[in-house]
Amino acid sequence: METKEKKAKRSRWEAARFNLWIWFLHLLAVGVLGLSLFPMLFFFFGIWKMAGIHPLWMRVLSLSFSVAFGYFIFGTVLIFVCVLAVKLFNFKIAPGLYTIHSTACLQWMGYNSLILLANSAFLDVLRLSPFQTLFYRLMGAKIGKGVNVNTAGLADLSMLEIGDHVLIGGGVALICHASERGFIRLAPTRIGNNVSIGLGSVIMPDCEIGDGASLSPCSYLPKGTKIPPKGVWGGNPVRDLRIERRTLAVL
Repeated sequence: METKEKKAKRSRWEAARFNLWIWFLHLLAVGVLGLSLFPMLFFFFGIWKMAGIHPLWMRVLSLSFSVAFGYFIFGTVLIFVCVLAVKLFNFKIAPGLYTIHSTACLQWMGYNSLILLANSAFLDVLRLSPFQTLFYRLMGAKIGKGVNVNTAGLADLSMLEIGDHVLIGGGVALICHASERGFIRLAPTRIGNNVSIGLGSVIMPDCEIGDGASLSPCSYLPKGTKIPPKGVWGGNPVRDLRIERRTLAVL
């Protein structure tokens, strides 16, 4: 049995490791951004050099278009560098309950930090674009055909399954983790086919939404919620709005 002294020593070591990991993730973000910016800046300065013999207005015009086009070069490279970093550092997440200082939790932090970086630096301004679904698939998400995602609020992608012809509205938070008094719970979430999720809804881990269901704006699904196929659902917590309307109609 672990003594109080050993337990305190282990707690201090885990706390120190956690803080060092935070600094490492900052350095990783600098490295990922630096590598992604290199081809954009190379293109940018190449265009500027070639335009050197032209009048100033032409150089400024070429500079403007090269910056705009270069942003897409940066974003495309960023997507693949983030995926490469996940593979290189073996960032994996799996369902379970983990302490905040555990190795599994640190892995989860590294994995989601790269998702956050790609979303913040590039994908958040390109919602509903092929770049977004491409990145999500490369990060392990199972996404069907004809899916439209109008939010950057997706996390824990490798535990997320989205069926065909799903519409996810703006500001939706679709996550597979929850904090529980010093622990992190990870659990997969499944969205069926032909599902519509309204603006600003929040879907917690271990939820399932059946085929053809429609979720009204600003709905909240607590962890473990199972919504059957079809129907219109909404509210906080979520409930069957059709039954509610029928009840009110009778009254």
